[in-house]
Amino acid sequence: MKRRRKNTNGMLMWISIGVVVVVVLAIVLVTTLSSSGLEQTYFGPTSPTILQEVQNVPASVFDTVGVTSSIPVVPLSIPTKAQPALTFKVGTKKLPGAFYFGAEFCPYCAATRWGIIVALSRFGHFNTLYNMLSASNDVAPNTESFSFVGKKPTDVVTYTSKYFVFKTYEVEDRNHKTFQTVTKQISPLLTSYDTDPQTGGLSFPFMDMGNHVFIVTSEFPPESLAGNSRASIASSLTDPSIPTTQAIITLANYVSAGICALTKSQPTTVCHSSGVKAAATAIHLKL
Repeated sequence: MKRRRKNTNGMLMWISIGVVVVVVLAIVLVTTLSSSGLEQTYFGPTSPTILQEVQNVPASVFDTVGVTSSIPVVPLSIPTKAQPALTFKVGTKKLPGAFYFGAEFCPYCAATRWGIIVALSRFGHFNTLYNMLSASNDVAPNTESFSFVGKKPTDVVTYTSKYFVFKTYEVEDRNHKTFQTVTKQISPLLTSYDTDPQTGGLSFPFMDMGNHVFIVTSEFPPESLAGNSRASIASSLTDPSIPTTQAIITLANYVSAGICALTKSQPTTVCHSSGVKAAATAIHLKL
């Protein structure tokens, strides 16, 4: 009895058609997700290595850089008149307060967060950070940085310091969707201190340090980080000759000076350092 020969050519044809269909569907799906603004917005927790590097920059780097950077860095702003101190209640105590107001899509926020995180790590500790890229359709697309929020608005990074309280608000995600909302205490402060001179509305990044010192604009251009990975930027923070390091550390010294104004120059190892003194002198801030 003769065995019937299998039609392998026919099977191969149907397999080829199936592969083509799968590929086409994948392309359509990716295009649809991207065009509808549903591209990935959560990139996971920052690795322990990078977290360690951004929180443990050598003191010698801060002092070597001071406020000298080959990349232009905008100094912080100080109001011309004394303002009521910003405090946050912790239990039964009131502590000096600072807060950050930004958005995950914002490339200027992406650049500025580097200096803020490095500076605040001199006064306390972040339990974790979350990886984030700025929007892909803005200037300096996909700038590698961090977010103070995880996958959900309630997944907030915890910052602990014995000197002051720091709060964060990422009000829009990477796709410009509403993410976190500010509290009733914060909202009037934004109206008072964070006014965009061109639009009259709120702008970010913005950081308020006790209502005495402010970040009211991007401190250095995000384009300066283009082509640099998060890992390479973080690992370069030990080398003061690298331009990106100079910009980040200059901003960190400015922010450190602003925080020292809150903490009455504590700790002295930070607030009396030559890098912080240079920053305070540059912005005419008395410590």
